[in-house]
Amino acid sequence: MITLNKLYDKIHDWLLPMPEQECDMFPPVDHLYSTSFQKVVMNYLKWYGVNKKGNTTSSKVYPTFVETLETKNILRKCGFTTGEYIEKLVIYEFLEMKERMPDLNPVMFAHFFEDSYHNSKLVKFTSLEVQKLNQNTKEYYDKTRRFLIEIQGYLKVSDLRIRIECIHTENKNWFNHSRVQEFITPFCKLALNCNELGRFSITYFINPHFKEFIGESLANTLEKQFNELANSEIKDLVKMTPLNRRYDKWFKQIQSIPNYKVTITEQNLL
Repeated sequence: MITLNKLYDKIHDWLLPMPEQECDMFPPVDHLYSTSFQKVVMNYLKWYGVNKKGNTTSSKVYPTFVETLETKNILRKCGFTTGEYIEKLVIYEFLEMKERMPDLNPVMFAHFFEDSYHNSKLVKFTSLEVQKLNQNTKEYYDKTRRFLIEIQGYLKVSDLRIRIECIHTENKNWFNHSRVQEFITPFCKLALNCNELGRFSITYFINPHFKEFIGESLANTLEKQFNELANSEIKDLVKMTPLNRRYDKWFKQIQSIPNYKVTITEQNLL
């Protein structure tokens, strides 16, 4: 009979395959430990009618006022102001995973759900209006990313053409539930984010010394691009966020973080 730990590992490896060389980078997990967030997940399943063995029954359990209040308090402590769509996501992912893993039960699922949770998973439950706005926001992010790569192509110094990228939704969340993508250069950083309501936003920061790095002409072009972004149709979703540390030191440090891909943009010789 398969043990709880082995079944959990089987689920985790199947859904989140990890390169062999990175296996020792993850801290050991006590699969029998249940956090408060996992308790919320198991409560949602119980209320839906899922029993301890993971079978869905017709006997739905309606939460008491105290249980509802406790759930809201736990979600708030976990950083969710409302927790909207969380219950829908729990049920959706459990039923989907149960089809592939018949032995799945609420305890094992709760571990996986917490380990792989990301706000972007909530997007599917938002309105069509929000999803359209998210699409526009993503397009502005991609457009700005391409612009920054183009700027780098005009720079002769290879160190200034280093770009660091990470798609957080394709990697272990490392407890960062809101960051979707990041694009980082020596002179500015750009990020696409998703909040707990499944809504996208863009944050950016420009290195205070960027004019020294890329020259007056390109610096003016860069400033114009970000001014246009900050005054575009998604201006309410664009924000400049301070780094609160030395940019050059942070830029070097982030290159060594797992899942951040470092590339040197080719120089445009035309």
